[in-house]
Amino acid sequence: MMCRVGSVVAPFCVYLADVWIYLPQLIVGILAFIIGVLTLLLPETLGEPLTSTMEEAEALGQKPAKNKQAEEGVELNQTKA
Repeated sequence: MMCRVGSVVAPFCVYLADVWIYLPQLIVGILAFIIGVLTLLLPETLGEPLTSTMEEAEALGQKPAKNKQAEEGVELNQTKA
């Protein structure tokens, strides 16, 4: 959804150069920096199996419970190829 919003708003950013010549580049640079910082909050998925349900996707970033096979009926796909 945000890609669609960005594609609609992007052509109008060119007109911001009339206000200040560096304003479009500054906006894009600040947004890229914020996105880069927010990416650090995503969970690591290296070596993890692909999820097939929303429950598995939600449990992906959480730490596993100790001494429990499955928590509330949610089981992760443990097959490794």
